[in-house]
Amino acid sequence: MQESWFLNQLDEAVRIIELRRYRRILAAGRLPFVFCIAVFLIGWVLLPFLLGPGGLVRSAAPLSLDPGWKAALLLATCVAGAGIGAYLRAQALWNQEKRLHTFHTWLLSRQVPARAAVTTVAMSAVFGMALVAIPLAVGVAAALLTRTAWWQVLLYLGLTPLCAGVGGALGAAAFFVSHNLARRVSFYPTIAALAVLVLGLWLRIETVEKGWQRNWDEHPQRIVKAISLVAPVSPVYAASSPNWWNRTFRQSLGWEISHWQASLLYALLLAAVAAFGAWVAARGYLILVEDPDALDEKPREVGEEAGEEFYWKGFRNPVWTRDIRTRLRSKDTAEFIFFASIAVAAGAFVPLIMTASDLSDPLQTARAARNVFFWLTMTLVALVALVAPNLTSDVVTQERAQGSLEMLIATPMRPREIMIGKLLGAVSVLSLLISPSLPLFGLCYLFHGADGRQVLLVYALVVVTMVVSAFIGLAQSSIWPKAGVAKFWAYGLTAIFVAFPGGPFWIAAAAAAPEAAMRQQLMDGRGISVVWTVVCAFLVALLWGNACEQLEYSEY
Repeated sequence: MQESWFLNQLDEAVRIIELRRYRRILAAGRLPFVFCIAVFLIGWVLLPFLLGPGGLVRSAAPLSLDPGWKAALLLATCVAGAGIGAYLRAQALWNQEKRLHTFHTWLLSRQVPARAAVTTVAMSAVFGMALVAIPLAVGVAAALLTRTAWWQVLLYLGLTPLCAGVGGALGAAAFFVSHNLARRVSFYPTIAALAVLVLGLWLRIETVEKGWQRNWDEHPQRIVKAISLVAPVSPVYAASSPNWWNRTFRQSLGWEISHWQASLLYALLLAAVAAFGAWVAARGYLILVEDPDALDEKPREVGEEAGEEFYWKGFRNPVWTRDIRTRLRSKDTAEFIFFASIAVAAGAFVPLIMTASDLSDPLQTARAARNVFFWLTMTLVALVALVAPNLTSDVVTQERAQGSLEMLIATPMRPREIMIGKLLGAVSVLSLLISPSLPLFGLCYLFHGADGRQVLLVYALVVVTMVVSAFIGLAQSSIWPKAGVAKFWAYGLTAIFVAFPGGPFWIAAAAAAPEAAMRQQLMDGRGISVVWTVVCAFLVALLWGNACEQLEYSEY
């Protein structure tokens, strides 16, 4: 009776058609075989290799302390695999109906649109569970053989359809959103709610473990721990591993929540996400019922011309947009990025090659990493200070030479908006300069050449140096009508700003010096940096006002 009631809630035609398709797909055997092999390889080979004893990922609470940890990993992989399979099937289902142009046939039948959409979600979930049926049965048998409690196995069996339902609902919702049949803004509240949940869990873990009073390097681990509480693997694995849950999360959260209570809470979260995805899919199908032709062509906004949806409209500031498009199409920009990457790489690899013979010792490796970090920091600051004035000291003089500055001034844009657009255009291109240094700084961090605070301080210093140096060149280009004079003053003021005691070079050396005594000695003079920062801020404000005034009232 209960089964008949449940089947009566589904659309009969969709259910029968999907069941026939599933018989053909499963009888072919290729997809189920590949999926089962992938689940077994991930659950019984890859995850034990990474998380097991002697694995690559070390944890304060090893999984191998629990007798049934391998079976639990396989079951957790099955639960996640059911969600992935349901998501892929939901996407394939709706795309197949679109490709075969069978939606009009659907609409001619006496279907309830919301029921038809929900049925596709339910049948996709059934397909996802069918793909992992064999690994799930093997995992249940292995769990029972390792004396896992029967109610823990039931938790796994209950989480599997919920995770599959989430996959099917999100797959159907993604189809309608991608074809503009459902508003993208409907996803924002869910994303915001998940972000707030992760943020709250992270702050709770930081508070309980007193993370604000400990090393900065431990914060990423706590962030990963908070994210893993929302991802499916950790809550699902905790269903059969109470000891691991207590050691890993219960102490960190400071809440008296047992592992089965955590699994039930996660089941409620999965049910809420699945219901939301099914609601978005039903809303999208209702819009399709009202306008069947909306699926054949991507709807345009009012007043939007054909082809405009494939064209980048740019930023709100048109000067910024024009500079980005002009600079990225030029050959000089490509050459600039190429030679800047070589210079940044040389600043890192030259000291590394000089100490290559000592890299067998971990202490010598850390010392070499500190030297690489120091020279890479100094090279990056010097390169930014050298390139930024050259890139911006002729932007306004070129407008004068081409006769387009009068037209630019005649637009409704104010001088400060023109200045901001020019500055952002140059900074956007200059930001490509620091991108090759990201993996190099990552290697320095990995080999204990620098900690996280040093890396963040260096990047903040490079960004400030880049913006101020680019602004100095832009201001001189606005003040002086001749390009040669503007470039001379731009480089002169930038050299004073960078090389003066307390400036960027001073701060870079204080942050990245390989010797602790040298860093401490430079940090003792941080009062000079504060005074120099105040003076530079005052001079930048004066240059800003003078440049805007010259741009608006000077004769060209």
